[in-house]
Amino acid sequence: MKKFLAILLKILLPILLILVTMSFIIENIAVKTISNDIVTKRIEGYMLDEIINKVDDDKLFEIAEKIENSKYIEKITQKYLDAISSNSSNTNYENIDITEEINLILEKDLENELPEDIKNNVINYMSEKSAELQSRLEIGLEEPVIEILNIYSVYTSFAFRISLIILCIIDIIGLILLEKYNSLKSIQIAILITAILTICLFIAIKLLSPYIEQRLSGGWIDNINLNLMIGFIIVEIVIGLILFIVRRKINITTKTS
Repeated sequence: MKKFLAILLKILLPILLILVTMSFIIENIAVKTISNDIVTKRIEGYMLDEIINKVDDDKLFEIAEKIENSKYIEKITQKYLDAISSNSSNTNYENIDITEEINLILEKDLENELPEDIKNNVINYMSEKSAELQSRLEIGLEEPVIEILNIYSVYTSFAFRISLIILCIIDIIGLILLEKYNSLKSIQIAILITAILTICLFIAIKLLSPYIEQRLSGGWIDNINLNLMIGFIIVEIVIGLILFIVRRKINITTKTS
């Protein structure tokens, strides 16, 4: 029974780890990709509509660059993704309020760039354009992507992630109790399996990216953001190597003692 339980925990651990990893990676891919390629361009265009005749060309270019690099664009994207994925057929566009994020862009990113009256005009204009932006975003995403987003909303939820993390911790504790020092090998193997599967998924997305970018997204997406996936691969490999070194040192110490 003890051996069977250990085998079961060894099988479950890489599955749980890959599920946790993919939960964060998928959210990052969706938010950053859609933010960079769709939402940023729209918001930048709308905001510049209200600014273009109020500043000179050099300053306009500087403002546009700051809007593109704003971290608050991703928060706006998250709001739209949550709304679309929750129920795209019954979405009430007017319920999406991005005033706070637009205000933060103006106050934090464009702090000294614009006078207060122009900032107020921009906020009012963006409030009017919020529904149009969401509508354009939803129309720009093909039906398969909407279905994927519906799965995404569940898979990236806080409750789902916490459940997976708790199960991972229970799994690891169970292996430690059952195998003592030998559990390090099982954990190392699970992490390396996770790294290999993440690498395989990375390659698959790269190979399929032309289809995803042009077919599923209707040509709206120019580049799928995979930076976090690369980061996870590096971290997983490093942790795997650290565990390998620790195991080697423990084995050497055990043999010499």
